[in-house]
Amino acid sequence: MKSKTSLFKKGLILSDLKRYWWVSVIFSLGLILAMPLAHYMQKFNINDDKSNIQFIEELISRELNFDSGISTLFPVVIPVIIAVLAYRYIQKGRQASLYHSLPVTRATLFFNSLVSSLILYILPLLINVFVMGLLNSFSFLSDFYTMGLIFKWLGLAVFYGILFMSMTIFVGMFTGSSVAQIVFVYILNLLPLFFFEVIRANLSSFLYGFATYSNTGFYRKLPMTMLLSNSIELSPQMVVGYIVLSVLLLAGGLVAFKLRRPETAGDIITFKPIRPVFIYGVTVCATLVGGSYFLNISRSSLPFAIFGYFLSALIGYVVVQMITNKTFKVLNTYKGYLGYALVLIIILLGIKFDIFGYVNKVPAADEVANVYMGYNIYWWENRDSENYIGPSHDNTTLYKETANIKSITELHKMILENRSKEGSSTYIAYTLKNGKKVVRYYTLDTNLYASALGPIYESKEYKNGRFPVLHQEADDIKYIQVRDYVNNKQPIVISDKEKLKSFITEIRKDINSFNYEQLSNQADDKLWIEISDNNDRIISYGVNSNYMNTLKWFSDNDK
Repeated sequence: MKSKTSLFKKGLILSDLKRYWWVSVIFSLGLILAMPLAHYMQKFNINDDKSNIQFIEELISRELNFDSGISTLFPVVIPVIIAVLAYRYIQKGRQASLYHSLPVTRATLFFNSLVSSLILYILPLLINVFVMGLLNSFSFLSDFYTMGLIFKWLGLAVFYGILFMSMTIFVGMFTGSSVAQIVFVYILNLLPLFFFEVIRANLSSFLYGFATYSNTGFYRKLPMTMLLSNSIELSPQMVVGYIVLSVLLLAGGLVAFKLRRPETAGDIITFKPIRPVFIYGVTVCATLVGGSYFLNISRSSLPFAIFGYFLSALIGYVVVQMITNKTFKVLNTYKGYLGYALVLIIILLGIKFDIFGYVNKVPAADEVANVYMGYNIYWWENRDSENYIGPSHDNTTLYKETANIKSITELHKMILENRSKEGSSTYIAYTLKNGKKVVRYYTLDTNLYASALGPIYESKEYKNGRFPVLHQEADDIKYIQVRDYVNNKQPIVISDKEKLKSFITEIRKDINSFNYEQLSNQADDKLWIEISDNNDRIISYGVNSNYMNTLKWFSDNDK
């Protein structure tokens, strides 16, 4: 008879469960304490008049949706710990040799450890769901829980847990250290954010007008960022993408597991072809961090920063060589550093002389679909998002008129000619007709650039953006609140529609007649007006001496 073989061995799985059952127990207790028990304790926080019921309901709902609460940390931490423990035998020389001597294939070892990891992680989740189900049936929490919400929490916890577990297993095949495995998992998740921020910090000092954009949407798509920032925005495409990623990571981990040699246990990097990537990756990170530090302490002194780049690169290179080679004798690797230093010199010279023409690039006016000019780049990035809620006082303009686009491109050219360091922080963000974006960041001196700013400020497009009252009608306004800080009077509220109509007429006269000097004038405000619309959005206006018709209206109406 032919002997039957199975990919899964009950004995191996039970062995893992016996060794690491305590992880599941601690995880189960942590979940129950952090979720159902904490939710049940809300019973003692309910007011006598039950006025805070909605707040408690939203609190529980957000936690079950992974929008808040300490429980969001569990999928980020527990699967990583479990996967490290389940595959820890490959990081120990003797254990690795022992396991590989067993009469089973490497694929069997790999999948049995995977099954053990899944059981250790998912079982506490099911126990927690059972407890929440009981409370939903036999306690006041039935007013806050729904089985749909509970199972949604379970689905998200399993989804993210398997994803991070897959990452941990994959990374673990390329290192012989459990500590390094944990560190590399989090580096893998946070490296894009890290690179983006340190590159931005360095280039901002080298390239005049350097600015970044559209990073927030990308960061939200990173799984660990979504959980840690409590901003889960999963689309069906993302779910499918992360499931495929998990499968690919496990498949890659299996291939690497089969190729990995047992004697590499204890090495930081187990595959020699990966070592140069690791060495120079760490060196690049050290260079960028060191450069940012020297730029900061020297107040953007470029010579001092360049010294910092090479010093930090040297320190990073030497340290990573010591760690990788497990010796302090690394002088024989100096050629690698010299080669890196040469590449670094070429890159710095390229940035210094702006070989790609970044600094002086100004789009032709006829290539621009629209342009934003202001301080709130976050609004520009997220203006089309349904979830974006901007500050109530932020009045913004997206310029589409040909004359304004041309004026802004001319202003842009003047900025490049003068390169003034005085003024207010301003972004110029172009959206081109071909869909590309061009974003720059400058300090804008309103006096120096008055000739270019004048036509923009005096345009109807600018005024409509800055002063929404120009296109608001009395029926759109719930009330206006007027504060007189000069005479220290009590604020008054006006909601009468007829008075609102006459008020709108007078303030429009003033705004429409303002020239550039009046619009940019920082005269002391005599009144502070808050206009609340029917959607409870409040726009504030400082009324100074330029608002002659408006001030007269308040005087005539016994303000």
